[in-house]
Amino acid sequence: MPAEPFLDNWTYLKVEFNWLERLLLTAVAKQRKDTKTVERVAQTKADRATSHWWKGLISLEDSIAFDSPVKPPKATPSYQQQLETRIQASRQRGIELALPMLCDRLNLTTFEKNIILIALAPEVHRRYAQLFGYLQSGEDVSERPTIDLVLRLLCRNDAEWRTVRSSLIDSSRLMKSGLIEIEENQTSMFLSRSLKLSDDCVNYLLSEPADLATLEELVSPEMPFEMAVPPGSEATARSKTQSIHLVLPKPVQDQLEEIYDQIRFTSQLQEWGFGASKGVTALLIGASGTGKTIAIQSIAQKLELPLTEIDLEIDPTEDLTSPLLLIKSAERWLTRSAPIAKVIKLIDSRSGLTCFSVQHRLAIPAILRSRIDFTIEFPKPDTAARIQLWQQAFPKETPVAEIDWKTLAKKYTLTGGEIQETARISAIEALSQKSSTIELHHILKAIDRLSR
Repeated sequence: MPAEPFLDNWTYLKVEFNWLERLLLTAVAKQRKDTKTVERVAQTKADRATSHWWKGLISLEDSIAFDSPVKPPKATPSYQQQLETRIQASRQRGIELALPMLCDRLNLTTFEKNIILIALAPEVHRRYAQLFGYLQSGEDVSERPTIDLVLRLLCRNDAEWRTVRSSLIDSSRLMKSGLIEIEENQTSMFLSRSLKLSDDCVNYLLSEPADLATLEELVSPEMPFEMAVPPGSEATARSKTQSIHLVLPKPVQDQLEEIYDQIRFTSQLQEWGFGASKGVTALLIGASGTGKTIAIQSIAQKLELPLTEIDLEIDPTEDLTSPLLLIKSAERWLTRSAPIAKVIKLIDSRSGLTCFSVQHRLAIPAILRSRIDFTIEFPKPDTAARIQLWQQAFPKETPVAEIDWKTLAKKYTLTGGEIQETARISAIEALSQKSSTIELHHILKAIDRLSR
């Protein structure tokens, strides 16, 4: 039975808050029971202060207790999987969900997502603030969750405690994002500090529908892969000396960085005694215009090495000795009917970078697959990425009217290459009409021409 998509962002949040409420009520019930036990036995303030210790020695009814974090309620084993399935079903229907989008954008873990959810709760309903206040009684009571409470709620063992705590230190990606703040109380103790989401983050998470443009303003890609535009590149209309950011998901950026590092440190590795490095082989998968070619061109320019591009659809007889080799239309060489022995000989003989570019996933023979070091999928840009691509498509010198890029990005599902080509055609259209500015109707006409 197919998963039921969420109707909207708020419907999704209600499911997440239901899970959080069960977690909190379980913690409240346990705390009430513990308090009742302490009151029955404790005779002095000192008894109450040391109750976490003596409860493990004195047991009136239950088994021996230990000073451990509150255990969350046991969800069915498939709860997270079911939630993720519904999220994916929503995406397929074009329903944007703010928190999952944020998690994907920053590559956050489930723990980090739940930290954000807990910090968001008191911004949604006072009931959560009251529950936090009760669970934090005996301290400088805050209506916002403290770090100590978050650890007690989310962690079942020491390993989880260390993982969650490391997500809340200044150097963590969650804290570096600036989405969540740690408010210092009168005490300087780390565990006693409370968590607060930034107002912009709260507004984004509660937006209906989830606002992709706001997400882009809220976060910036981590470790952006700087792309210098190769001279004469057909993928961009920018000047030869200008640099851009290739708009790609972070996992793709990371893989490109790793390829770059493996090639540029070849000689240093030999000096350190690791011997001659074997060549690096990458399989690039993605539709036309998704950035495969310009990504490799940019690596070549950063390395200051020549790049040979071969298109097997046109001319498979080009020189194969270049230190950086990009083989387009590589489907002809990577299927079971291909000259496998020739391809293996090529890969094994090369010491530089060899990239095979294809538009779709292939059933590659195992003997070839084992020789591929990187498989990188270049997705078609989503709406948020298309907004960025439109914003950087026109050179700074180009006079462009005020355009609603968000609406344009939502309506037309173009690739990065198509957006760049549209920008160039719209400029020609404006000049042919003796217009001093590129207007929306020039861009729409260019899109129409491109789609013919």
